[in-house]
Amino acid sequence: MGQPIVSRSPVHIGRVVAAEQLTPRMRRVTVGSEAMVGVAVKPAQDIELHLVEPGGRRVKRRYTIRYARPDAGELDLDVALHGAGAGAEWGAGARSGDEIRFQGPRGKLELRHASWHVLCGDESALPAIAAITEALPADEQAVAVIEVHDLQEQLPVRADVRWVHRGEHPPGTPDLLLPEAEKVRVPYDWAQYYLLGETRSMVALRALFEGRGALHDTIFVKGYWNIGRPDRIAGRTPR
Repeated sequence: MGQPIVSRSPVHIGRVVAAEQLTPRMRRVTVGSEAMVGVAVKPAQDIELHLVEPGGRRVKRRYTIRYARPDAGELDLDVALHGAGAGAEWGAGARSGDEIRFQGPRGKLELRHASWHVLCGDESALPAIAAITEALPADEQAVAVIEVHDLQEQLPVRADVRWVHRGEHPPGTPDLLLPEAEKVRVPYDWAQYYLLGETRSMVALRALFEGRGALHDTIFVKGYWNIGRPDRIAGRTPR
């Protein structure tokens, strides 16, 4: 009996089209590829870049697509500039004309109709949270709890946002997000939840909302990074 066929998405080749600094710790890198012409992108989908670490080891890092322009084959990636490693170096140093290799777009998040949507996360999830809220129907309300370093790191989000400023508090813990999330008042069993950020912190938030009456299958959890592995805050989803 033959071996099962493993289906892998193709590797696309593209180039950096432009880059701009959004905040001191967030940079938007626009990439373009003929393979993306006509490709529809769903909210919070990402692409996986093929990068090389300073020592020469090949790695992959995933970045949420903030905006897509299928007519031009362009994708905007908002990259959080934290930690050290291939992802952080690429985000900080990407220049127009640089060649990239990537796979995707992909992602399992599906928007479901609900009267309320609750979104929580840190700066690694800020592009996804913004994209999700912009995709919601006008008659569906959204409340977001987002942890960032300080006021300068805030970006527009189409929701009732409760910003949490971390300051010198270490990132990656639920210490600051949980108390603010506890203040959220929605009909818990009628809402949809999107918890995106440091893996263990998002699991703690799931427990909080389930304890308040949220139904298990209404909660989408995605770990973008793990504490102790700071380069993952740039957008990679742990395997």
